[in-house]
Amino acid sequence: MALSAVAGIIDPNGGLRVVVTEHWRMGAHVGRGERLFIVPDLEVQEPLSIAQAAPIIEIVKKYIAGEQHG
Repeated sequence: MALSAVAGIIDPNGGLRVVVTEHWRMGAHVGRGERLFIVPDLEVQEPLSIAQAAPIIEIVKKYIAGEQHG
């Protein structure tokens, strides 16, 4: 079974959502004025459990913070 990529999407108001899907489908999740941050070297098996989701969200937040301030 294939692994899925993980990304954070920042909306124009600064809100964050996390997307887990195949890498080539990421663009379909990005709306006008949003920024996509695909976390490199992180792939996960779907579906994620709630227990798996929390640490993934934290990884995405840290990655985006580093990209925006690094």
